[in-house]
Amino acid sequence: MSFRPLRNKSAGQALILVTFALIPMFGLMGLVVDIGWMEFVRKSAQTAADAGAMAAVLQFQSTNFATTFTCGVGGVICQSPTSCNPAPSSYLHSGCDYAQSNGFSSTTANQYVTIASGTGVPPTAPGVNSSAYWVTMRVNQSVPQLFSAVAGNMNGSVAARATAALNPAKDCVYVMDPAGANAVDMNGSPSMVLSCGVYINSNNASALHGNGTPTLSATEIDIVGNYSFSGTLNPNPPSTAVAPMADPLAHLPAPTVPAACDYTNYQVNTNGTDILNPGVYCGGIYVKKGTASLTPGMYILKGGGMSTQDSNSHIVGTGVTLYNTYSNPSRPYAPFNIVAASTVTLTAPVTGTYAGVLIMEDRSIAAGTYTDNFGGGSSAAYTGIIYGPRSTMNFYGNASLTAYTIIVSYRLTMAGTTDINNDYSSLPTGNPIKITALVE
Repeated sequence: MSFRPLRNKSAGQALILVTFALIPMFGLMGLVVDIGWMEFVRKSAQTAADAGAMAAVLQFQSTNFATTFTCGVGGVICQSPTSCNPAPSSYLHSGCDYAQSNGFSSTTANQYVTIASGTGVPPTAPGVNSSAYWVTMRVNQSVPQLFSAVAGNMNGSVAARATAALNPAKDCVYVMDPAGANAVDMNGSPSMVLSCGVYINSNNASALHGNGTPTLSATEIDIVGNYSFSGTLNPNPPSTAVAPMADPLAHLPAPTVPAACDYTNYQVNTNGTDILNPGVYCGGIYVKKGTASLTPGMYILKGGGMSTQDSNSHIVGTGVTLYNTYSNPSRPYAPFNIVAASTVTLTAPVTGTYAGVLIMEDRSIAAGTYTDNFGGGSSAAYTGIIYGPRSTMNFYGNASLTAYTIIVSYRLTMAGTTDINNDYSSLPTGNPIKITALVE
């Protein structure tokens, strides 16, 4: 008896079964390929949307120096979603450009890119309740299907959305040295208590240093590197290995410095009050005796800086900005030197380009070369931003920096007791430092 015909029949049946099984197998494989490709396109679209939104807000920040923004005023553009073909004018154009550089443009077949902007709370991110300005990018692409088209699914849709916004910063102390040890240095028993945060840009293992029994208390302490601190820290431990940050006021333009001097080697030496007016002070201002009363405006210190002598030296002023610069070789740069016994009560302006800016220092000086000494005793009130990203700042005495104070320095040393507050109620727009971030 021969079984050969039975074996041939079984082989034919198996071939038929395998053939039918291949159809759903290839369909499933095609679905996996299509889904994988769609996911790749979705991630690429999200990258383009993120880049476009951030680029537009950063470009806006670099050309708009106000602290509050109103649609249609001062070049502030607010608009509903608008196609990037043609790209809108001004800073919104950069958002479309960055989306295109990441592979997405309204001029490309199957793609559609829009940009929208406004002030206040972004409609796509209602949880953000403190935004000053926002930009939303939307990226859409129709993706032809490969294997899934066999089942009649010819195209798939991919969409991504991102919103970037200018938000009030949480920190009020920024120390910008990128690599130095002891960028923030507290020796002995100084105390620094803040109702806001501290950011330390140094990646050094001892970026924050405390020796003895110092106290540093803030709402948050962020360090790019690490810390060595023997005293009291709050919070403890602080956040380490955070991302580096650029100068938070890099967009702020330096004042125009006239060539001529309005005053030369100005000295206050009186038993009463000497009223000073805005202008160019070549050789700086030295308060030896009496009260220097500064009327509102911009004071340009061209060489010489500002200094006081002792407890008989007083400086007062409201609506004041001090710009410390130089003119080599005749007017070399000199730092601030406010002795601890002096009385200082200075307040920054609340409107204009320099709203909230009390002190601004020339960005061209050599980093870490000069040290500003800010004393002023327990009655000291530096209300505003003290901006010296290339200077070491030394706060000493027992100062309470009332209302609000923001420090941007290269390095920072503390002696004595200093309290820093963040009450921005005197400013119509709140915190003058805004940070760009993705909020969606």
